[in-house]
Amino acid sequence: MFKWQLSGLLFGSISTFAQVIEPLDFGTLVIVQNNQESSISVFHDGRVVTSGLYTHTRGHPALLIVDSLQPNSRVYISDNVSQVRLNNNFDNQHFIVEKLLYRQSHITDQHGELELSIGAMLKTSANGRPYYDGQYSCVLEISVDY
Repeated sequence: MFKWQLSGLLFGSISTFAQVIEPLDFGTLVIVQNNQESSISVFHDGRVVTSGLYTHTRGHPALLIVDSLQPNSRVYISDNVSQVRLNNNFDNQHFIVEKLLYRQSHITDQHGELELSIGAMLKTSANGRPYYDGQYSCVLEISVDY
């Protein structure tokens, strides 16, 4: 079993500020064998779907607050995340973030704030090596365009 948590997301716009309220968390996973690709998807609406692995504790999407935007305006979210490796500090084993899962378009509130919920699809390495207990992490970047 291991616990994986994304420590934060970075934003591409200098004029906005994003605060991570809850980091993306896949929960505690149980991977019986790593000889075939397994996956877990944590969706932006909180749904969790697994294939080939088990969850010991349930994860949740990241929750971010973005402020200093134009009030009541449409905002678009995008990313370049594809095949990003999550590593730990103890061995060379890794997971792969296949893609981020989120709504691409939002409307800011009357104060120019926006609440974002961001999930992701995570895959095992399928290299036959075991996963050891611990946290696996990486930094991901999204863009907020308005």
